[in-house]
Amino acid sequence: MGKILKIQNKGDEKVEVTLELSQKEVVWLQGNMDKMHLFSEGNLNLTSRLVQRGKRESTKYFLLPKEFRNGVMTSNTVPCTRIETKTKYLYIFSASKY
Repeated sequence: MGKILKIQNKGDEKVEVTLELSQKEVVWLQGNMDKMHLFSEGNLNLTSRLVQRGKRESTKYFLLPKEFRNGVMTSNTVPCTRIETKTKYLYIFSASKY
């Protein structure tokens, strides 16, 4: 995971952020340096459900949290967050490796 090295207020509701990323993370971006979103696992304050179906539970479903929809199915909990942009919602789920 990258980290923030410096934050500088530029006025006009702009903030300049200097990031440090691993080479692997930069390659993962595949040159997409616009429309980036920063988030931290520390602000995943809602929980969702992970439902497993099929032979040996090979199919897994991440369900929207009850705060985002009516009714909740019970299964394993998964921390998540929702980021709102001008044109869409981004749902970010974080599941531990097994």
